[in-house]
Amino acid sequence: MCQREKPLSFHHLIPRKMHRRKNFLKEFGKKEMKKRGINVCRKCHSTIHKFWDEKTLGEKYNTKEKLMETEEMQKFVAWVKKVK
Repeated sequence: MCQREKPLSFHHLIPRKMHRRKNFLKEFGKKEMKKRGINVCRKCHSTIHKFWDEKTLGEKYNTKEKLMETEEMQKFVAWVKKVK
C-alpha cells in the first residue's frame, strides 16, 4: 500500500473472525476467504485495523482497491510514505 521497503505481513481482506459466519461463507466461500489478502507493512496493517472493525472490513473493504479509495487510507499512506 505504502510501497516502502519494510518487512510485510499478510492482511486477510476478509478477517478470519468472519470466516465462520454463514453470510460470509455464502457470499465468498471458505477457499476465497482464506486466499483473499494483501501483504502490507506493519504500520499499514495496524492502521487498517485501527480504522475499521472486522465486520466492516469484510463487508465493505474486502479488496485493496476499496481500502485505497477511503479518505482515511489515502491520508495515512501519503503521510507514511514520508516516514522512514
